[in-house]
Amino acid sequence: MNLPILAAKKALGLLKLDLKRIDVHDQPLYRKLYCEDSVRQRRFYNISAGAYLGFGGGLHHPCWTNIDLDRPWKNVPYTEDDSEYNPKRDIAHDLLSLQPIPVEASVAELVHVRFTVASLTDEAAQFMFREVFRMLKKGGIFRISTPNMALDYRAYLRNDRSFFYWFGEDLSISIEQAFLFHVASQLSTIHEDGLPERMTDAQFRELLGNNDMATALDLCASRCSIELHKKHRQNHINWWTPPKLEAMLRKAGFETIYLSQREQSAAPVMRNTTYFDNEDNKFVMYMEAVKA
Repeated sequence: MNLPILAAKKALGLLKLDLKRIDVHDQPLYRKLYCEDSVRQRRFYNISAGAYLGFGGGLHHPCWTNIDLDRPWKNVPYTEDDSEYNPKRDIAHDLLSLQPIPVEASVAELVHVRFTVASLTDEAAQFMFREVFRMLKKGGIFRISTPNMALDYRAYLRNDRSFFYWFGEDLSISIEQAFLFHVASQLSTIHEDGLPERMTDAQFRELLGNNDMATALDLCASRCSIELHKKHRQNHINWWTPPKLEAMLRKAGFETIYLSQREQSAAPVMRNTTYFDNEDNKFVMYMEAVKA
């Protein structure tokens, strides 16, 4: 099987999303905590980057508005009605365009992103963070989940090949390429439709041996082609750790920022794992930022 497709399918399996139809039982909680206008106007925004599980990345809730790339979706575990862009309920937007998100200022109660930032450049991520800050009401919460590359790096240094369990027992995939694929997929030899010049195991080892983690991973990300990424939106072109994410959120204007854990959101409605925090979290970090 085509290796990028296989890797993507395994990654989808790691999300462990509940694929049931919408569970409406928590709507009374929204009405208890938020004003009727916010619930009716769906002022809760889930932002995706055109990567997985159809439009909105698999989150389908009657109180939430999905913001995502309008593109063809194939082999997703939802009906066409759930997986495709619907202008009556969704907002089509490409985060890589660096254009304002078409949402008014200071109207959002909550904003949520799952794995989105791993598929964005630093520039696009910083632009999105500023847009989220603009969109949120005072006291509004922004929740982010993304792979924590500090865990990948630690596993690499310890030669812990089992950490990259989504590649299974395929020993043809080295620990170097498993790590690289998680940071800059198109640069890895695993990717059959990647860059013309890939990075070998020896080159990756040398890069990490001669530089600190941030410098090395920035160099990997800088080699990714945006045009190629537009063909493979599910791939990663960036890396994140708690310090990097916090620094960029502060630059966007947030002051109250804290690490979170699964089912520990400060917003009660985002503790419902039918919709949130339902990915495999062995390599995931959660962070929240509150607009003052």
